[in-house]
Amino acid sequence: MNGLNRAYFIGNLGRDPETRTTRNDSVVVSVTLATPHVRKDGDNWVDTPDWHRITAFGKTAENILRNAHKGDTMAVECVVRPNRWTDKEGQTRYDVNLYVERVLWISRKRGATGVAAAAAPSVSEGSASVSEGAEEAVDAVELQEQGGETEAGGDELPF
Repeated sequence: MNGLNRAYFIGNLGRDPETRTTRNDSVVVSVTLATPHVRKDGDNWVDTPDWHRITAFGKTAENILRNAHKGDTMAVECVVRPNRWTDKEGQTRYDVNLYVERVLWISRKRGATGVAAAAAPSVSEGSASVSEGAEEAVDAVELQEQGGETEAGGDELPF
């Protein structure tokens, strides 16, 4: 059976990444990503963020831990894994886990040194292949580094 189990988010980090290690000493990183949600409140439109807790493992987790800071804007491709369990009162509970496969850095507020980082997109791979849009982002970054113009501009995704 063919299917698709992916979720894509573009948003800002709500805080610095949280890290832990597994029994096998693998790095696991969790971040909270805020995505915009506009709703009508009476006669006014109100911007309220939706918050998503996402988790990364291995090299992708190490890259996020090394590079991500509160306020950074990034795009992530996640695998969605539903979770079901029974709580102490015997109630069945449901949750959805979002596991990062790829990261596209859109802009960074401040790096570890406190210096504002470049706004050009960069790609962090969570697997061996890079999506077509990510390849275009890498091309755009290389073109910007060479002093050329890009179609996407500094803050827009190329896909």
